[in-house]
Amino acid sequence: MKIYEEVFFTLLRAGLWKTPVEIPEGFDQWGRVARMAKEQSVLAMVGNVMLGNPQIVEKLDMDFRARLKSFIMNSMLTHTMLNNTLLTVVSELRKHEVEGVLLKGQGIARNYPVPDLRQCGDIDFYVGVDNYIKTCEVLGNLASWKEDTAPMDTVKHYDIRIGKTTVEIHRYTDVNASSKYNAIYQKYSDDGMTRNLRVLDFAGIPVNTPSDDFNAFYVFNHMWHHFITSGVGLRQMCDWMLLLHNRRGTIDMDHLKTILTDMDLMKPWQAFGCVLVKDMGMPQEEFPFYDEKMACKRRRILAHVLSEGNFGQERAMAKNRRGEGYFYGKIKSMFLHIVRSSQLMLLFPSHSFRQMLSTLKAGFNAVWKDKICKNR
Repeated sequence: MKIYEEVFFTLLRAGLWKTPVEIPEGFDQWGRVARMAKEQSVLAMVGNVMLGNPQIVEKLDMDFRARLKSFIMNSMLTHTMLNNTLLTVVSELRKHEVEGVLLKGQGIARNYPVPDLRQCGDIDFYVGVDNYIKTCEVLGNLASWKEDTAPMDTVKHYDIRIGKTTVEIHRYTDVNASSKYNAIYQKYSDDGMTRNLRVLDFAGIPVNTPSDDFNAFYVFNHMWHHFITSGVGLRQMCDWMLLLHNRRGTIDMDHLKTILTDMDLMKPWQAFGCVLVKDMGMPQEEFPFYDEKMACKRRRILAHVLSEGNFGQERAMAKNRRGEGYFYGKIKSMFLHIVRSSQLMLLFPSHSFRQMLSTLKAGFNAVWKDKICKNR
């Protein structure tokens, strides 16, 4: 690991756990540290540690400090905006007798030492299949923008914008590419969205979030899905880690183990857990089902995460996609997915192969539906 990467992880652990900050003598690569933090969507938290450390601040020029402060302030303002939109969504739906469940985002932020320093983007709100169309109609009346497609034409969620905030209206929490594992997933999702919901207070208004044991799996599964398909950043790993840390006393470990086993995700769970423990500061005894034998995969996982950035945005082959024709774009996308799956074969062979087949199938189905069937 390069020196600036070691400094980055030192600052990240300090932001997550309030651990001491020790910087190598003469270190001056603060721009690279900040750029790395931005790529991993943790700049507000890492920047806050930098500005709060007198020994570091004196080494930063005024313009650098000003840009960090501006980024942190914007993060806090974004949280205020999202929380206000969330309250609008919950209140409006309750007027129409619709109860939903907040996914990830503002609920997960509550697990952070300083919630407003978690980088956020939109609101994911689950209402289930039965209330889906009604919710799209109710919230659609508040929307400043809507998706072009009809709600039922989207597989998992329908996107609208209320003010400047994107709201994803979910009829499913997620959809697995494998029909076998999707059936298993939906069973556990339906249970986790109705049983033992955790209620959080937002400005005096109660907001539902998933049950702790399902949420522990759900946040990991969301992170895993992005890792196996395109790439994931450390912010998603921070989300998962802090949820496990803060809710460790209320998670039903037997139920969680059953979900992971049935979904064939115990090995990926344990492999990523070694990154949390060895690189991100999580106490080993707090990580469920820790297995030291899976630590052999840790460095390769981290190499992918650090090189690809949040949601794979730093992958060179994934950039510059504008202006591509339909078929060229589909072929290039298929090629990128095959390359990525091949790269992950040594880490998670069965999962990568299964994902590659599912991606190819979904791609051919999309072309058939979008071009061939419509031209008949």
